[in-house]
Amino acid sequence: MRNESLTAADLFKFDYFKCLRSEFAKNECRICIDLCPDEAMVFDRKKLTLDAKRCTGCAACIGSCPTEALMSDAFDPNHFTLEFAAQEKPLLSCKENLPCLAALSSEHLISIALRKQSDAICDLAHCSECSVNRDGRVYATIERTIGEANRFLELCNSDRRIGVRRDLGASEPEAGRRGLLKKLANVAKEVHEDMTMTELMHSSDEKQPLKRILLKNSLKMVAETLPEERTAEIDFSFVVNKRIDADTCNNCQECAMFCPTGALSVLKDNTGIIFQMGKCIACSICNDVCQPHSIRNDESFDPVTFAFDRMELLVKHTLEICEECKVAFSYRGGEKICDRCKDFKNSFSDMFTLAKDME
Repeated sequence: MRNESLTAADLFKFDYFKCLRSEFAKNECRICIDLCPDEAMVFDRKKLTLDAKRCTGCAACIGSCPTEALMSDAFDPNHFTLEFAAQEKPLLSCKENLPCLAALSSEHLISIALRKQSDAICDLAHCSECSVNRDGRVYATIERTIGEANRFLELCNSDRRIGVRRDLGASEPEAGRRGLLKKLANVAKEVHEDMTMTELMHSSDEKQPLKRILLKNSLKMVAETLPEERTAEIDFSFVVNKRIDADTCNNCQECAMFCPTGALSVLKDNTGIIFQMGKCIACSICNDVCQPHSIRNDESFDPVTFAFDRMELLVKHTLEICEECKVAFSYRGGEKICDRCKDFKNSFSDMFTLAKDME
């Protein structure tokens, strides 16, 4: 059943069930569509699909997908992050060890910086002339990703940064992209399960992207240096804090129902909504499905809360039984009638006119 959700091209796969745009009608994510140099991500009957004939397997879109719906047989960014962090070699380059720098997300780069004992440097010397970098979109994405990773590291009080090299080094070997992809594919087949692989494979939460688990584990390794206070005016593409207006929230619970990663959940007694920032991927589905517009993004950010999946109660309701429909609802005082019955009664009040009042 799971394999039926996969659309495959040469060395590349798209998992339909993981895609936010395909699974959630209100979601408008189009990151991979805008980034793909060959327009291989297309809409078919209002669903996002992979055009296998157009896809060249460049892997430039892999790092951009918030749910890891895009995959490559030649390159696993999560395993690469762990293996590269354990090496002394500093250079991240499409000419040496990965198909494209865009295959790594901000979360991957942050994890590398936090885990690596030496500097990590992104080789941008080849990006401007690369065939994948049509209209400069891929290059701009890589620069944004590096900048975001460094802003996050600074926020977490880390002295580590992701460096950049923009000039060509002397006597660099040139390797064709197809040759490098095949080389990476062979290496991927030979990877055996070790301690680093175990960290990825033994996750109890299947809803979370593996890159998010890597990032939180990396932050836990430097937990003593993380600041406790909240920091305002943060703007990251991969996580956002949430708030709920208790005065307008009707406890419909749709925000938790449609949350793809379980960042929002419902109390066991159905009286409130809990939020775990460490699981949020900033997809905004909760904002879109909330009909009273009670849920909103918040600029505050606590690295410790994020790293350790601390729970925060966003709203707590008092439940009463509606005198009309006999269904439990969020009670705010006054007559015990739910909003739905109250709206119906107001809209069709003429239907409830008694016979004696018509005389």
